[in-house]
Amino acid sequence: MIIIGHSSCSLLAAALCVLLMVGTAAFAPSRGLPSSTCRGSLCFPPLPSPLSSIMESSPVGVNGSHDSSPTTTEPAASAITTPKKVAILLCPAQFCVPADYSSFLASIKCSPHLPPNTCVVASRVAPLPRTEWIKVAKQLPTKKFIDATLDVQVTLDWYFDAIEEALAELFAQAGEDVEICLVGHSIGGWVARAYLGGLSGSSTAVHRLTKERITSLVTLGTPHISPSSALIDQTRGLLRQIASSPSCSSQSLTDRGVQITCVSSSGLQGNIFTTELEQIVAATSYLPLTGKYNTKGDGIVPTDLAFMEPPARKVEIQQCFKTKSPVRHAHVLPTPWNLVDGSAASWSLPDEFVWYGSEGVLSQWLPYVSLTYKD
Repeated sequence: MIIIGHSSCSLLAAALCVLLMVGTAAFAPSRGLPSSTCRGSLCFPPLPSPLSSIMESSPVGVNGSHDSSPTTTEPAASAITTPKKVAILLCPAQFCVPADYSSFLASIKCSPHLPPNTCVVASRVAPLPRTEWIKVAKQLPTKKFIDATLDVQVTLDWYFDAIEEALAELFAQAGEDVEICLVGHSIGGWVARAYLGGLSGSSTAVHRLTKERITSLVTLGTPHISPSSALIDQTRGLLRQIASSPSCSSQSLTDRGVQITCVSSSGLQGNIFTTELEQIVAATSYLPLTGKYNTKGDGIVPTDLAFMEPPARKVEIQQCFKTKSPVRHAHVLPTPWNLVDGSAASWSLPDEFVWYGSEGVLSQWLPYVSLTYKD
């Protein structure tokens, strides 16, 4: 149950888990507090030329690298003298809570790997306590759940509400002229994609302003494809609807000024004929998602599913630059059974469990949160 509940895309697992926990749901709060605001801001000078080149267009990258043939010309120095204000909204993984990402957002704000002349002036995590996932359970008895044809707007309205709540706070703090970057971890990546593609059905002032100010979407270990080879549709049709929606396509979002970067680890090979527990766990996650157990990924999401179609960037990470360790899906183990305190932090994994937000990994994708040098 722990392994399935940690899966990035299993609404089926979430619904079944909620069904087991519903007896204690009455004691849980309906909405947790938003994450704490980052204080202050840091501006960094232009990066040295090797790292500055990352800002150029790159169809596929491995370990943060880019295509060897640059497609843009570096602008004159006068074009980068005014710092850009960027606000980051993080859309969390299934059953993860804002407290799980506090140190991650702090490390982003202080990182020297931000784009040139970029100031992260505010950051938030969508305020989702784990108790919000109880709302998935109301889809259990429906024919659409059984037929795997759930509607995105109806099923995920509570997640979209949390996104808009956090965006409203970011605009209030940073001003309406701030650039917005959405960072989606795991399931949060395709929910953010759906929101930007209009599948939330929102017509609020916050949604309209976000459409004007959004400049980038970065997804970390997010499945973007629901293949026909999957043994079971764990999202019960949600991901398929998003992937097939023209407004959510990479080209459509890019045409509206959203620069997309999909980040995935290929460091963990699935294997059932081994004594290595991590490889066995990876295989049990990859198999139902792709029909194959011996593929590569981050231990939860196979790399084959983690990339959107061009012109979205693809950043494939093989290992951490610092420790040379494989990069794993997450840094915490969610605790969906803890409904008494729905906002309490999840269980932290050991420090040696490197993930997308670890030092030595962050530098491989962070330059894409805001492209000071437009492609």
